[in-house]
Amino acid sequence: MKIGRIVGLGLLAGLGVVAVRVVKQYREDSAFDLAPVSATGSTPAVSGGKRTISPELLEILACPVDKQPVKLEDDFLVCHTCGRKYPVEDGIPIMLIEEGDKHRDESLIQQ
Repeated sequence: MKIGRIVGLGLLAGLGVVAVRVVKQYREDSAFDLAPVSATGSTPAVSGGKRTISPELLEILACPVDKQPVKLEDDFLVCHTCGRKYPVEDGIPIMLIEEGDKHRDESLIQQ
């Protein structure tokens, strides 16, 4: 009888640990969820019901070519160091070098 009670308490404790870890993982993941933000990334806005990149994710994104920060402008992530523009489709950044080369604009390069 004591063994059954110990096993039951062990299972209950294990279930509690799993629940805590699930909540913790959910909170960590939700920091990078897609969220509606303006092109400047400062104030929330929805244009035409489109979802864009959350400010937290935008802070860590960098151009894959020169590793410089990118800025969200319209439906593109723009690198002002090399002039590449990476499209954002349905809130998902397409950060492939080939995509950046397709939309490259030398006039975007800032000194």
